[in-house]
Amino acid sequence: MSKEFEIGPIRPPSEAGSLLLRATRNCPWNKCKFCRLYKQHEFSARTVEEIKADIDQAALYRNNIRNGQMESIYALPEETRERYRYIMQWIASGEDSVFLQDANTMVLSFDKLRSILEYLRETHPWVKRVTTYGRVDSLDKFTVEQLAELKVAGLDRIHSGFESGSDSVLRMINKGHTKAQEIEAGLKVKASGIELSVYFMPGVGGRGLSDGNASETADVINRINPDFVRIRTFVAQKGTQWYDEAQSGEIKECTDIEKMLELKKMIGLINKAEGYLFSDHIINLFEDVNGNMAQDKERMLSVFSAYEKLDDRTRRRYQVARRMGMVGRLADLDELNIEQSEQVDNYLADIGEGEAYEEFLSTLLRRYI
Repeated sequence: MSKEFEIGPIRPPSEAGSLLLRATRNCPWNKCKFCRLYKQHEFSARTVEEIKADIDQAALYRNNIRNGQMESIYALPEETRERYRYIMQWIASGEDSVFLQDANTMVLSFDKLRSILEYLRETHPWVKRVTTYGRVDSLDKFTVEQLAELKVAGLDRIHSGFESGSDSVLRMINKGHTKAQEIEAGLKVKASGIELSVYFMPGVGGRGLSDGNASETADVINRINPDFVRIRTFVAQKGTQWYDEAQSGEIKECTDIEKMLELKKMIGLINKAEGYLFSDHIINLFEDVNGNMAQDKERMLSVFSAYEKLDDRTRRRYQVARRMGMVGRLADLDELNIEQSEQVDNYLADIGEGEAYEEFLSTLLRRYI
C-alpha cells in the first residue's frame, strides 16, 4: 500500500469534516507580510498521477472500512496507519466533502484541474461538495467559461483570502493583488456558478489604515456579492515582517476594540450583498456576528451596540474571558462558574490597562493561530 497519501497543514474551519486532498505543496506567492506558515517551505505542484493515487487510496480505505476489513490496519506501518485513521474520521463525519490543498490549488492549469476534478468525481460519486483555496491573481487567469467547466467537472466552492479591499492595505501587507483584481476575479467566479467564500481581516492595515480597510472592503463586498464572507480578526504573529515592523514602531497595531469597531463599520456599509457573513473562528470577538448580510444586518450590528453599552469593566471581563476561550457571546458571561469568574478577575487585577493589557490579549490570541 502506498505511503504517499499527503495532507497539508491547513484548511478552512468550514472544511473540518472534509477529506483533505493535497494537490499542491505550500504557497506559490509566500510573500504576505502577516503570514509565516509557509516561509521555510518551497512551493511545488504534485503531478496528476500522484494526486490520482491519493484519490484511489482514499477510495480503497473507504471500501475496506465499509466492508469491515479492519484487521489489515494493524499490519501497516505506523505512518500509514495514521492516514488510515484520518480516512476513518472523514467517513465518520459523513464523507460527503473534499477540500483540495494547499494554499492555492487554483494556480494549477485549467486542464490539470479539470482532470483531477473529473477523476475525483468518477471514483467518489457520493461526494456532495468539493472546495479549494484560490488566490485572486490565480483566479483572474481563468475565463468565466473555464471556471464554468470546472464547476461541471466538480468544483463547488472557492475560498479566497482577499484580506482587505483597500489598495493601501494590500500594498502594505504585500498581498500581491489589487482591489480591481479582487472585483474582477470575484465576479468571474460568481458568473461561473461556483460558490465564492472570501476572507477579510479587520485590523490588518493597522491603526493608520483602519477606516479605509473597513470602507473599501465593504465596497468590494457590495460589488461582488460573494456567497460567503468569513471574518478573521488580525493578530500579529511573532516571526512575521508585520510583527517586526509593529515592534519597531513603523506600524501601529489596532487595539482589540478598534478591530471590533472596524468590523462594525464594514458591516454597516454593506448594502448590496445577499450572501452570508460568518464569524467562524475563535480569534473573532463575537461568535454570534453571523447571518445573511441583507436580512440579518441590523441583528449583527446590535451585537456591537449591546457590547458598547456595557460598563468598561464588564467589557474588559468579556474580552479576557473570550480570549481565554470561556465565552463566545455576551450572554455567556453570566454563565461563567465561580472558578472561571475569579480567574478572569485575577487577570484583570494583575495586568492593568494600556499596552500590557493589549499584549496580554494578543498573547492569548496567538495560541489559536
